[in-house]
Amino acid sequence: NREREQEFEQLGEIFNPAWSPDGRRIAFSALKGGVLDLYMWDLESGNLQQLTNDAFADSDPEWTPDGREIAFVTDRFSSKLDTLDFGNYRIGVITPASRDVRPLAGFETGRNTNPEFSADGRSLYFIATPDGIPNIYRADLSASPIAARGSVTRVTNVLSGVSGITPLTPALSVAAAAQGLVFTVFEADRYNMYS
Repeated sequence: NREREQEFEQLGEIFNPAWSPDGRRIAFSALKGGVLDLYMWDLESGNLQQLTNDAFADSDPEWTPDGREIAFVTDRFSSKLDTLDFGNYRIGVITPASRDVRPLAGFETGRNTNPEFSADGRSLYFIATPDGIPNIYRADLSASPIAARGSVTRVTNVLSGVSGITPLTPALSVAAAAQGLVFTVFEADRYNMYS
């Protein structure tokens, strides 16, 4: 049964909805005026907030386990809008209350997508292509989020790559209650799921 439907007439396509840990808010990315930004909808009040509002592409939000911040995929740390030099996707984090954005994890080269936190919030898993092949990496967040940029460990070594239907389609999920990952790989003309 459909329990509820919410239309946002001012928004175009909506992507990657993510529940907050308390179940009260949904973060998502959406097109408005041809630009992809992050939004947050409060289910109780019905209030819609635009979290980012710029020319950068922001997508694939993922809440931290404590619900204070949202990791997301963005090109803001590598693009130069004044020269229209668009860079690669990296993982950033935003604090909804202040709208402060900072880099969280990823590589200077290649694509960094699909952020997923471990249940304890000490690790961030993501898919990256520093060598051209998408694989899963883990950033250690136990020291501090900024330190995660230098403490990244490769988790998988899949020759055909960890991938969804498109390069930006989520292909990784982290178990909330236990240690474990599930991901998809395209091989032998079909998608297979691994844990």
